[in-house]
Amino acid sequence: MDKESKKSRLHPVWFFILLIIITIILSAILSLFNFQGTQTDISLGSSSTSVLTVESLISEDGIKFIISECVNNFLKFAPLGSLIVGLIGVGLMIKVGLLKSIFSKCTKFIPRKTMFFIFSLLCIVMGFSSDLAFVIMIPIAAILFTEYKRSQVIGMTMAFASVAAGSNINLFITSIDYSLIELAKPAVNLIDPNYTYGYTGNLFFIVISSLLLALLITIITDILSKTRPVRIGNDESEISEKLDKKGLKRVFITLGILIVIFVYSIIPNLPLSGFLLDSKQTLYVNKLFSANAPFVNGILYIVSFAFVLCAIVYGITTKQIKNEKDVIKYLSNSLNGLGEMLLLLFVASQFISLFKYTNIGNVITVNIFNLIESSGVSFVVLILLAFLGIAISNIFVTSISTKWTLFVPGLIPLFMKSNITPEFTGAIFRVASSVTNLISPVLPYFVIFIGFIGLYSKSDFNIKKCYKLIMPYFISIAILWLFIIFSFYVLKAPIGPGVYPTI
Repeated sequence: MDKESKKSRLHPVWFFILLIIITIILSAILSLFNFQGTQTDISLGSSSTSVLTVESLISEDGIKFIISECVNNFLKFAPLGSLIVGLIGVGLMIKVGLLKSIFSKCTKFIPRKTMFFIFSLLCIVMGFSSDLAFVIMIPIAAILFTEYKRSQVIGMTMAFASVAAGSNINLFITSIDYSLIELAKPAVNLIDPNYTYGYTGNLFFIVISSLLLALLITIITDILSKTRPVRIGNDESEISEKLDKKGLKRVFITLGILIVIFVYSIIPNLPLSGFLLDSKQTLYVNKLFSANAPFVNGILYIVSFAFVLCAIVYGITTKQIKNEKDVIKYLSNSLNGLGEMLLLLFVASQFISLFKYTNIGNVITVNIFNLIESSGVSFVVLILLAFLGIAISNIFVTSISTKWTLFVPGLIPLFMKSNITPEFTGAIFRVASSVTNLISPVLPYFVIFIGFIGLYSKSDFNIKKCYKLIMPYFISIAILWLFIIFSFYVLKAPIGPGVYPTI
């Protein structure tokens, strides 16, 4: 093996450790040279500015943060708890063979490409909850692709790409629509106090984008999965066809009951109903998707609980679970082999926390947006420049609300002066923000994708392979987003009911 190939085999753990070292050194250099950016805030018809600076980690406060917050950074890292809760449910269904049974039946009457499209679209729809989508759909993809005799590694990459790229769009109105509108209203009213910015302004755009994204990902996946090996496990226990059918029947009855209870819990104004809604909100979409809604905050637990219950019903029916000790055994086994994943989560949590502490991402973002604002371009060039700027900034700041807050004060007025509607500006922002989710190490759930790839790539697990897997999706999706944006703009097609790209 030559030196070049050895250098390319950098384990993801060392990759994040290297990023930590770079962040520490870079924060000190940028702080020393007073690297800063000017942020504009708009409220109540007036604007003000504030200066964002880089915080050095090679300082008294920085060193204190590194040492004192190390454990807290790990314990508060969102993917940690999500992974454990999610894998309890999914892992149990895998261990008792429930997922294998369901997907093996699907292979008999649902064509491979059709199933891939449905699965990708489901990932996009479930993207309203990152906790749920990333930790549930990626391992499920591995089982699905096993039954369709396609590479599990490509399947998990497909699931990650669908959730990451589709996180800011959907087939339905979600909390993102509410957040974008509320944060943008002051800047919009500064230009036109009479402009009405409605919640459905991006509806047509996000629906078409979701369908085309799922179609594109399906095509890429079908091409890539043909050339990759399929890992077939030999540890599955054989279950008689009679017990399997009986088990599935009971599972679907159990699932049906749970779905009825779940649906009733999100219907308002009925006896004992609506307990998963945020009662403080007025609009139903906000009751369902607000930051304090039990539906959003508890969806991972709800789904995992349903998975556990269905798996236990199937296990008991198929005589794999004979007593309460078997339940604990299977639940414990569902979390086996997570040592490397936990190590990855630990180093990634340190990197992301330290990077956020330095404020480097926010400073870079405001400078990118200020550069676009001062460029003097308009129309098509402005759209392209903004798309590139937003996509680049998302590598450093993956929170859509944080970026939108930094973006709105300067660029919403600039777009409106270029005859581009705020709704279309929001649509551009949504897709541009999502494309680099696929490659940003600052995205907390990027490490979940890497960890799952490691479970199926023991012999050649390295960061280069992870990026090599995702790059075809990243490049294709970036081209697709630009195509969709300029198609709507050139054709002046409605992006929502009565809403167009231009004013």
